[in-house]
Formats: sequence, C-alpha cells, structure tokens
Amino acid sequence: MSRPVIALLGAGEMGSKHARVIAESADAELGVIVDRDPRVAARLATMYGTTPSTCIDDAAKADAVILATSTACHPECLTTLIEAGVPVLVEKPVASDFAEVSQLLELAARHDVPIMCGFVERFNAAFITALRLLTDVPDHVLTVRHSPPAPRIASSVVNDILLHDLDLVLGLFQWKAAAIVGAASYRPPTSSWCELVDCIVSFDGGGIASLSASRMGQRKVRSLSIHAGGQLVEVDLLRQDVSVCRNVSQEMMLTDGEIAYRSSTEVDIPFVRHAGEPLALQFAHFLGLINGSVDPTTERDHIRPDHHLADRVEAMSTSP
Repeated sequence: MSRPVIALLGAGEMGSKHARVIAESADAELGVIVDRDPRVAARLATMYGTTPSTCIDDAAKADAVILATSTACHPECLTTLIEAGVPVLVEKPVASDFAEVSQLLELAARHDVPIMCGFVERFNAAFITALRLLTDVPDHVLTVRHSPPAPRIASSVVNDILLHDLDLVLGLFQWKAAAIVGAASYRPPTSSWCELVDCIVSFDGGGIASLSASRMGQRKVRSLSIHAGGQLVEVDLLRQDVSVCRNVSQEMMLTDGEIAYRSSTEVDIPFVRHAGEPLALQFAHFLGLINGSVDPTTERDHIRPDHHLADRVEAMSTSP
C-alpha cells in the first residue's frame, strides 16, 4: 500500500513543525505546502524538497491535509476541504466562534469526513503515564498553564492555551457532562485580548477541576495535579515527569503540653516511557484516522465538548 500524501496548509511557525514531522515520517509523504504568501510557501517547500502553492485547491488533491493557518481562516478552509472529502487535522481552535465549530463538525459528519483537532498534549508521555497510574476517576484536578507574553497571538488566552487543559480535564473525567461553575478573566491595557483566566468546572457524578491559564507569566508552567483514589498524581507536562503521593498516616501528639499534628506521605517517581515526540505521535494518530484504524465518530465527539467549555468560559468571565 502506498504512503498517503499529506498537504500542509499554512507555512508559519506551527506549520513548519508539522512539515518536519511529516517529512520525518516513514508512513507518509509530504506533498504540496500551501500558504497565501508565496515566499513563505516556497521557503518551507525548498527546505523539504516539495512543491509550494498559494491555492487551497492544490491541498484538496492530497490524501489528507494538516491545517495550520490562522484561526480566522479555519472555517473557510475547513468547509472547502470537508466538501472535497479530504480528512483534516486542524490546529486548535477549530474556529473562534462555537457556533461555527458546531457547524463544521456537523458538516464533517454529513460528508463522513474524518476531522481531528490538534490537542497535542493528549500525546504527552507524562500525561499518558498519569492516565495509566489512575485507578479511579478524579475527585479534583488542578491545572496551571502559564507563559510569558506572546504578542504575535491574535486570540484570547482561552482559545489559545486554556483549551489544551480543558481537553485534558475532560479526558481525565472520562468525558462526563461538564459545566463551568465560575470564571474570571483579565485583559491588560496593553493587549486587545484576554491574557489571564481562571475557571472552575464541575462534572456529573461529582468531581471538580480548577484551571488557570496566563500569557502574563515570567516563565512557562505546564502542570497537572490529579487527586483520585487516595493518591495525588503530579504531572509536569513541560519536563515530562510524574510523581505519585500517598498519605499513609496521621496522628495527634502531645508535646510539651501542646497538641501537635503529624502526617506521613510516601512519594513514588514512576518511570515515564517516552514513545516519541508528542507532535509525531499526534501525526501517527492522524494517519490511523486516515486509514480507518481510529474511529472518526469518537474523534469528532471529543472535539465539541472542549470548545463548548471554552465558549462558556468566555461568556462567564469578566474583565475588570
């Protein structure tokens, strides 16, 4: 069986990473690279020995497409590709407006076209290890995703980086129905966008998640704290390491006439198996979607809830 030809639509920073991953894959071939700027398309195409273009119709001739354009271009590009029957991996968010996200997913379902969203943290080795360690659905999850300012990004921090953690949290709670209990955001005077947001999500059957996302930080932080089944699983997604804490005893003591409390906690450091770069593992999953080994309905169904929660955060949060 011949390797599928993958077109890349969007040759910017994220597109260049996808181009490298496709070119390094033994299971696919990098076809045309499309960008509205012919010089940008030509530069990246020359680097990987393929064809540049400025026309989306050239991408639609491929076996599948990775869409890495600006979010504002997603709805038009996705509509064209879905109606052409081409499977698509689209960088998140699918669209900046939730109504458009729903319409695009419905269009993909009607045309029976596989669509995947770039939730690359699903393929982070530390997160996969954490999932393996959990024996119960969490009671509480705390996420922190902070970054230094990123002026080039023309969207809210909600659709930019919070969306990653909303996706992880939904997966941890096994995609149970969720609701935003509260949210607050801040847009500094120097920005056109919300740059800081905190929110709380509750889940059917119990359990809550507290999420914090910021583009006003002094360093990158990507952390998860998962309380479940008598254990705390702490995950550093950036360094890709995991620790497991278990409280094993508590006692009250009388010392010098005063009552004191003492507890003891065990800490394990499990082995994190690194199967590959998360972006490459995501691409391998996309190839499974193309060849039919990954269920397209499940993949679609795990796109809408993330965007719905993000939409509710945007609606509920306020900027002082």
